[in-house]
Amino acid sequence: MLEPARQGIPDRPVTIAWEALQPVVRYANRMQCLPGFSFGPRVIAEHQFILVAEGRGAASIQGAHYEATPGCLFYYGPDTVHRFVADEDRPFLLYGLHFSPTGEYTAQDAALSIREASFDPAIDERRDNRIRIGSGGSETSDEEALVLSDCRALSVERFEPRFARIAECFGMEERCFKGPMLRGLLLELLAALKQHERLPGHKEPVPPLIGGIAEQLNARARERYNHRWLGEWSAYHPDHIARLFKAQLGVTPYDYFMGRKLQLAKDLLARSDLPLLAIADELEAGSIHNFTKWFKQHAGLPPGKYRSVSRFI
Repeated sequence: MLEPARQGIPDRPVTIAWEALQPVVRYANRMQCLPGFSFGPRVIAEHQFILVAEGRGAASIQGAHYEATPGCLFYYGPDTVHRFVADEDRPFLLYGLHFSPTGEYTAQDAALSIREASFDPAIDERRDNRIRIGSGGSETSDEEALVLSDCRALSVERFEPRFARIAECFGMEERCFKGPMLRGLLLELLAALKQHERLPGHKEPVPPLIGGIAEQLNARARERYNHRWLGEWSAYHPDHIARLFKAQLGVTPYDYFMGRKLQLAKDLLARSDLPLLAIADELEAGSIHNFTKWFKQHAGLPPGKYRSVSRFI
C-alpha cells in the first residue's frame, strides 16, 4: 500500500554543527543495476546518498526530476519520497549509503525502514530536502557551511574510491572496530564534499594524462599489475607518474588498480555463477587460496559469503 507524502513540514533545512556530528553508517553497498532496474517511489527512515558511478537513468525526489549521469550525487532525508530508474541500454552502477548524522552504534547492523510511498505535486506539500552543516550551526553563512540538497555534480575519479571504501568497510565481519572506521570515513567524505565546493566551478577536471592512465588501469584489471605500464603510457618515468597520479586522485596507481580488480571480483561473484577457481584464474590471482585470502582481507568477508549477500540499495 502506498503512503502519501507527509504534509505540513516547515520550509527550512535541518541544521547541525560540524562539532556535533557523530555520523552512523546504517548501510552501504555498490550495485551494478540491470537494464531498466528501478526502486521507489519510496521513503526511508534515514538519510541517504546515491552516487552514480557509471551508466545513466532518471531520478525523482519529491516533485523534482533529474537526469542521473556519472558523477551525480543525490541526497534525501528521512520521509522524502524518491525514485530511481536505470536506462535500458546503459544501466546504473550505483553506490548507496544510508546514514544518520548523529547516533550510537549497535552490536548488530540495524534493520532499515523502507516503505513504498506516493507524491503528487498538485496535492502534496514539498518538504525542504536539505541538511546544513556548519561550525556555527544556523549562524554559519552558506559559504562556510556544507548544504546537502537533492543533487550535485562530483568528480567520479575522486569520489568513487571514497564510496567504495565505505562499502567495503561496511561488509567487514569485524564489528568491534567497523563502527568507528565507518564514522571516520563518512566524516572524511563530508569534509571532502565541502572542499570540492571551493574548487573553481565546483569541479576541477582531472588532467587528461592522469584520466587516461586511470582508464588504462581499469581496462587491465584482469591482469597482474606492472609498474612499467606508467612509463609506457606516458613520456615520463613511472615513479614521476605515480606521484602525479596520487596527487590528483588521492591513491597510488597500484591501489587504484587493485581497487578496480576487487570491484571486478565482486561483479563476477554477484553476477555470474563462475566457480571461485575460475574467477581466480580470470583475475590472474594465483591459487584459489591466494584469491580467497586476498578477497577477505580487502572486502571484509570470504568470496563465497559475499556471493550469498542479497542485492540491495
